[in-house]
This record gives sequence, C-alpha cells and structure tokens, in this order.
Amino acid sequence: MKTSPEIGSLFSPERIKVRRQVWGIAVPVMLANLTIPLVGLVDTAVMGHFDQSYYIGAVAMGSFMFSLMTIAFGFQRMAVTGLIAQARGAGDHALIYATLYRAVMVAIGLGFSIVLLALPVLWIAPQVLSASEDVLDGMAQYISIIAFAGPGICLNMVGLGFLFGVQHIRGCMAQMIIINLVNVAANLVLVFGFEMKIEGVALASVLAQYIGVGVTFLLVRSACRSYGKPPKWSLALLSDARALTRYASLGRDLTIRTAAILVSEIIVLNAAGGMSDDALAATQVGFVFFGVIAYGLDGFAHAVEALVGNAIGAKSLVDFRRAVAESSILGGVAAVVVALILWLGGGVLMRVITSIPSVLAMADGIMIWIILMPVISIWAFLMDGVFIGATRAKIMRNAMLISMVFFLPLVYLGRLWGGLDGIWLAFNILLGLRGVTLWLKLPEVEKDTQP
Repeated sequence: MKTSPEIGSLFSPERIKVRRQVWGIAVPVMLANLTIPLVGLVDTAVMGHFDQSYYIGAVAMGSFMFSLMTIAFGFQRMAVTGLIAQARGAGDHALIYATLYRAVMVAIGLGFSIVLLALPVLWIAPQVLSASEDVLDGMAQYISIIAFAGPGICLNMVGLGFLFGVQHIRGCMAQMIIINLVNVAANLVLVFGFEMKIEGVALASVLAQYIGVGVTFLLVRSACRSYGKPPKWSLALLSDARALTRYASLGRDLTIRTAAILVSEIIVLNAAGGMSDDALAATQVGFVFFGVIAYGLDGFAHAVEALVGNAIGAKSLVDFRRAVAESSILGGVAAVVVALILWLGGGVLMRVITSIPSVLAMADGIMIWIILMPVISIWAFLMDGVFIGATRAKIMRNAMLISMVFFLPLVYLGRLWGGLDGIWLAFNILLGLRGVTLWLKLPEVEKDTQP
C-alpha cells in the first residue's frame, strides 16, 4: 500500500524521528501513569480485605462523586497543555509564561470552590444514587475529608499541563510518581498502622496532593529555565480579556465533555449498585482494570497532545499528520499487547484486589469485556490527545454528547437483557463511539495547520 507522500514512507528518516519522539514521550508517561490506578487498586484492595463488601462500594462511589465535584476544574491540565504546546511551537516564550500565570490564578480560585461544593454534594448524592445505606454513609465520610484536597489538585493539574506542554517528560514522570506513591504509602500507614478505614483512604489523598504542590513548584521552576527570564506578574497580564475568554471557553467545553465521561461511569456503577452490593463491588474491580488500561495507554494521548500542539503552533500539516499516524500505529500495537496480558493474567490480579467469593464470581463474569477494552478504547484516547493539542474542545464536547445519546438506552437495555454483562457491553460501545466520532472530525483540525 502506497503511503501518503506528504508524511513519507513508513521507514523514512522523518517518520522514524517522529516515532522516536512518540516513544520518548509515551513510554515514560505510561510508566508514570500506571502509578495513578495503583492508588485506586490499593484503595480497593485495602477495602476489599475487610469483612463487608460495602467498604469497596463506599470508596468507589465516593471517588466517583468527588470526580464529579472536580470536573469543572479538570479542564486545567488539558487546556494548559494545548495552549503551552502551541506557544512553544510558535516560539513565543512570553506567551508560555503568561499562560502559566493566568492558569495558576484560576487554579487557586477553583481549588477553594471544591471545598465549598462538598456540602451540597453530600446532600444531593443520597437522593440520586441507588446503593445501600452503608455504602452511602461511607461515601459521605470519604467526600467530607477529600474535598480539602481541592486547591492542591488544581495547582498540580496546572503544573502537569505546563510540563506536558513544554515536553519536560522527566518532570511529568517525577510529579505523577511522587504524588501517587506518597498516596499509596500514606494509605497503607493510615489504614493498617493507625487502624483507620474509609477516612484513612481519603486523608492519604489529601496529604499526597499538598506534598505534590511543593514538588510541582520545583519542577516547573526548573523547566522554565529553558525559556528565559520570566516577566513580572501584573494585573494587566493576568486580566487579559481575550486570553481569559479563550481559556474559559476551553474550560466550558472540556468540562462538559469530561462530565459526560464521568456521568457514564457513574451510570454504570449506579446500574450495578441497583442489582446488589456485590455487583457494585465487582464493577468497581472492573473500573480498577479500566484505570490501568486508560492511564497506561494514555501515554500515547499525551505524546500526540504535545506533538500536535507543536505542529499547529508551527503551522505544519506534515508534522501534524506524522504525529497522528505514528501515535496511531504504536498505540494500536500497545493496546493489543495490553489485551493479551489481561487475557493471561487478569484473573490472578482480580484475586489480589479482593478475596470476597461472591464479588469474585461476578468480576470473573465481566472479564471478557475488560480484555476487549484496550483495543476498543485506544482510538478514543488518541483522538482525545489530537483535539487537546489542537485546543478544539468544542468538537470533543459534541462528539462525547453524541456518543452519550446512544449509550443511555444501551446501558438500560443491557442491564435488562444481560445483567452485569449487558452493562459492560454498553460501556465498551461508548468507548468505541468516542473514538469514531472524533476521528470523523480530523479534517477540521488539519485546517488549523494552515498559515
């Protein structure tokens, strides 16, 4: 098959160079990303070895509800990565600093808003969720503590977005690994050393985020040395109406898109919780696997974010197409490898996470959907990276909403006809739709590479 002359043959020096760039970003980020679901795995494993399954469900519901609290602020990492990468590609060092300053200012305000959101969330959640009283009580305990991590989370997201945007990959690795390993260590010390339960898991997350703020500050300061002396803070710089409007627009669209993703996961958990506590716990075990898959393969999304942002900043269609092509090839291969690993060892890992026989029986039943998930979801991750790098959040928003229109009836019918299998089939279809709906919009992003 003849390759497009614009991007060169598969083994041309140009393609090989881009391939090395993709690997150079993706592999370290994949390794660092795997520490993120490690936190969820340890949380679930710690709760999974208590004598009641509702501990797993309480932490699952609590973590997802907290994610819903922070979705309005999660856009910061993605928006900052795209804006910084484009400024770097254009060689505009002043814009790099200005974007960072504005993002930090917004992060501080949004972080404290998370703390204030805890009270209304604690009142609303029991009204809309289908779970036992024990699960709901544990969830409330979790949220009331972890909400205080809000300012730290927002500042860490901005710092990570900056590091990705300037391709300071070692810094990205260091930040993610330190925060997540501190979280795991604190979790084990508080739960087993101080005999805490749900409150120990939540407090560990709070401690990790604030230690992370200090680490992130040092890493960002180090990365900034490559871009000359930073400009002084000023009201005029921070309050640039045009820049803030663009940032707010990205935030709005990314928030809606991310909210839809998290709502879909809450719908899956809620549908399983309506069946039984065991079904809910098995679904949380499934989401631990999904976290490993998503955060691992997301390394390729981060690679294409940075490369696409640079290509658009430099107005290079060829660089854009090479970045998309190489990320797709390498990401596809990695997805197949992950699926094979899950096929061979997924059952063993499930028994590390929980020892409750009734939960294991249900979790084993949905293993086939977990094995298929890497191959189905990789295109959604890659396309997310393309559109984040291009700062085309509106397209991401619309594609996700279209996918949700199909997902909502599917999850209802899936549970009705297939129980837990039907619920997980519907979730896999949603992941596939996310990738397809974005892929169809690639020609629109190519227009951004025109001078």
